[in-house]
Amino acid sequence: MLSISTSEVWQKCHGEDEKMIKAIFSLARKLYPCIVFIDEADAMLGTRKAGEKRHIRSMLNQFLMEWDGLTTDTKAPFVLLATNRPFDLDPAVLRRAPVQIHLKVPTQNERAGILGLLLEGETLQQINPNLIARLTPNYTGSDLKNLCVMAATNCVNSQPRDTTERVLTRAHFSSALQTISATNIGRLSANEFKKFEGRLEENVEGSPREEDED
Repeated sequence: MLSISTSEVWQKCHGEDEKMIKAIFSLARKLYPCIVFIDEADAMLGTRKAGEKRHIRSMLNQFLMEWDGLTTDTKAPFVLLATNRPFDLDPAVLRRAPVQIHLKVPTQNERAGILGLLLEGETLQQINPNLIARLTPNYTGSDLKNLCVMAATNCVNSQPRDTTERVLTRAHFSSALQTISATNIGRLSANEFKKFEGRLEENVEGSPREEDED
């Protein structure tokens, strides 16, 4: 699997974005069978806007061209996109990726299960995964991971240097909760996703591919 971070593309390949996209798909074909996974896809493949920088539009167009080429390629990689903002993806991207899986924010019981895995092997005092789960409505799995890391950091900072055992307490998590809050996606209403699903249906049913080009 080739895991592509949008932020890394911006930082390392500024000015050579199109070459980077070509290289990704070329390598994926050589590694067949291969998955091309793009995290934060909305940043790289977001809706094109008037007046935006030319290299951003060029990179998106190059990606769409490479993706179109997969339909006749016998060694085509599988393209997998991840985003917290699917409604920001360019319509041309949505037409090429009609299958979507909406991973909803975990329930309290699911959060407790996630926390149980994250805290496995840790020594807890006056706190447990079920209690933390009750205190973290709308938190995603990533939010919970960040919360546990912050609590562990608080623990290390508060303990004497010669302490060999790390004990996470309710105070460590209470302090962490002041810093790590639920991401915006955790608070997005169901209506916003319903609007997106309606937009997706219109795009899949509708516009011809010619509109994808500049």
